[in-house]
Amino acid sequence: MTNCDTMNETATKLTAEQEDFVAKAIELGKAQIQQEIASGRIPPTVKTFSALHDFVDANEFGGLCADDSDLPRLFPRVTESDAEVFCEAANRVQQALDQWLTSGMEKAGMLISGLVEDALHAACLAVQERLKIDYGDVAGVFFSGNQKEEFDAMFSRYALCEIAMLASSDDE
Repeated sequence: MTNCDTMNETATKLTAEQEDFVAKAIELGKAQIQQEIASGRIPPTVKTFSALHDFVDANEFGGLCADDSDLPRLFPRVTESDAEVFCEAANRVQQALDQWLTSGMEKAGMLISGLVEDALHAACLAVQERLKIDYGDVAGVFFSGNQKEEFDAMFSRYALCEIAMLASSDDE
């Protein structure tokens, strides 16, 4: 991968197609980071893009190293000028992901939503296995509407508490 830190700092113009790639790469990067957080490879308390490097090769987020996508066609990196264009795109993606990680609210919301769903499924599965029930019809009906909202609220508070404890231990 080209070292973008040493490239010319003047703003490089991207084509509309390259801009579209950058926008999609940012969304892909967010989804990939969420997936890594959900898998436990990245702690939910990571607040900067550079901190991701402690856990994974963050340069790959957003498809910036994918040779099987539109990346080689849109950013050929044959000449120094090509490399500057690629670096501009990569920097935009990484800066957007850094800003997203710093804000934390969307990241935490997506993480908590996944945790709550996983908790509900695990709890229902435990009941069904112990009672030797091989269908989830009752759980589906029971955990709808108000019951689901109450479960979501309770477990969201618990998940937020755990995340806050992680964050406070990271600050020490």
